[in-house]
Amino acid sequence: MTDPVHDPLTDPLTDPAAPAVPLRETTVRANAFTEEGPATGSFAEPFGRWSIGRPSLGERHLVPSPADPAHWRDPRIGWGVVLPEREGLDAAALATADDAPEPIRELVRERAGKVLRYRPGTGLAPWVLRDYAGEGDLFTAASPQGMGPQQLPLYLLVAASPREVPWQVQYALNPVRHVGRLDLEGEGLANYVTALLSGWADSQAQYAAPLVWSVDHGGGDITSLMREVIGASLATELAGDSDMTAARFIDGAQDDASGTALVEALAELRPLLVVTTSHGKTGPLSDPAAMQRDLGMLVDSSLQAVDPAALTAGWAPDGAVWFAQACCSAGADQPSAYDGLFAATGQVGRVLTEVARLGAQTAPTPRALLGASRPLRAFIGQVEPTFNWTMEFPPTRQDLTSSLRRAVYEGICGGQPVGLALAPYYTAVGSLLINHGRQLEEFNKGTSGALDLATYSKATAYDRASTVLLGDPTVAIPLPAAAPAGAGGGP
Repeated sequence: MTDPVHDPLTDPLTDPAAPAVPLRETTVRANAFTEEGPATGSFAEPFGRWSIGRPSLGERHLVPSPADPAHWRDPRIGWGVVLPEREGLDAAALATADDAPEPIRELVRERAGKVLRYRPGTGLAPWVLRDYAGEGDLFTAASPQGMGPQQLPLYLLVAASPREVPWQVQYALNPVRHVGRLDLEGEGLANYVTALLSGWADSQAQYAAPLVWSVDHGGGDITSLMREVIGASLATELAGDSDMTAARFIDGAQDDASGTALVEALAELRPLLVVTTSHGKTGPLSDPAAMQRDLGMLVDSSLQAVDPAALTAGWAPDGAVWFAQACCSAGADQPSAYDGLFAATGQVGRVLTEVARLGAQTAPTPRALLGASRPLRAFIGQVEPTFNWTMEFPPTRQDLTSSLRRAVYEGICGGQPVGLALAPYYTAVGSLLINHGRQLEEFNKGTSGALDLATYSKATAYDRASTVLLGDPTVAIPLPAAAPAGAGGGP
C-alpha cells in the first residue's frame, strides 16, 4: 500500500474534489520539531474511545457567585434576633433565646437564627452585640456578614422594647444591616409570629389597590410639602402602574383627608400598601397621660387623631405594609436626638422636651396594627419629627426624598424584603456624618457658614436613621403572578 502522506495538490483538506482518506490510513503532521525532524504520526487503534469520550477542557475555576441579599436563609446572609442581656443568666443560657417569650423562641427555632445580646451598662454597649454561642463581641459597624463565628447576620430583629434595647442601637445598625423591631407581648406577639411563620398564607390584601392618604393644611404647613414630595409623587407612580388598577389617592389638597375617609378606604380596598403623610399627635403638652395614650397617632384634616381602634374596627391589616410619615408615628426616645438643637421656649423645642419626658417607647398605632388578629406585615415610621429643613438641601432647595419613594415603590412594591428595600435610604447617613465632621473642622478654622452646614448634616443624618422599621425585616409582599420579584410591578 502506498504511504498515504498527502500531497498538498491532492489533499482533501485543500482539494474538496479529492476522495476522502480514512483517518486510519492518514499520517498526521504536527508543528513540532524533534532532533529527528518534524513530528508525524498515525491515529491510535482504536481512536474511537477518545472520540466518544467527554471533552475535557479543564475544570472551571470561577469566583463564587455573590449571595443574593434577598435570600436571608443563605448562611452568607443570615437572620438573627437581638435580645437584652438579662441578669441572673449564665453564658450558656444567654447563647439561646430561652428567656424570651415563647413566640420568639419558636421563631428562633424555626429559622435557626443567631441569638445576639445587647449588654446595657457595659462600656462597649453602643458598639457591639455579644454572640455568646460564637464566643465574641461583634462590632456592629463593620463585622463580616453571615451566620458563622464572628459574623453578624444581614437581617436582625430587635425583639425588645426601646427601653430594653435603645432606639440608638437600631439607628446605628440601620446603615449597615436590615433591622426591624418587634415590641409586642402576649396575644399580639403570638399573632404576629404565627402570621410571619405562615407567610400570611390566608391574606386577602390587594396588591392592585394601594392607598395613599395625604393631609394638607396649606398656608406653609409642612403637610403641604409632605403631600407634594411623598404622597402625590408616590400616588402618581402607583396610578401609572398597570398592576395597580385600583390605586387610590386621598389628596388632602382637594379631598376630605379625614380619619373617616381613611377608615372607609381601608375597608373598601383592603390595600397591600398604605402610605400616609400627616402630622403625628404629640399633645396636649400639659397632659402627659393623654400624650402617652395618643403618641404619634395620625392627625387628619380636621386636626383629629385617628385612633388605631377605629382603623381595625372594619379592616384587618392582613399582611399590608404601612409607611407613616408623621412625627413619632413609630415611637419616642429619651433624650431626643435633637435635644439642645431648638430653642427650649419654642414650639418645636417644647414638643421635643415633653415627648422625651414620656420615655423611650413604641407608639400605640403600630403596636395595635402589628399585634392585630390578622396583623400588619411591617410598619415604617419615625421616632423623631421630620422637618422641611431635612427634606431638602437648603442652599439649593433640592428635594431629598427620592430614595424614600424608590424604597416604597421599586423596593417594597417590587417584592423585596422590606428591610432590604429601605437600605438605600440609609446610605446617605455615613456621608452626612463625614461632612458633619469636616464642617466642624472648617468652623474651627473660622470658615463662614460651616456651623450651619455641620448642623444640617447631623440633623439630616438623624432624620434618616430614626426612620425605623417595626416588624421583621425579612417580610416581603407577594407580587402578582405575572410580575417577577424586583420588577416593581411596573407598567
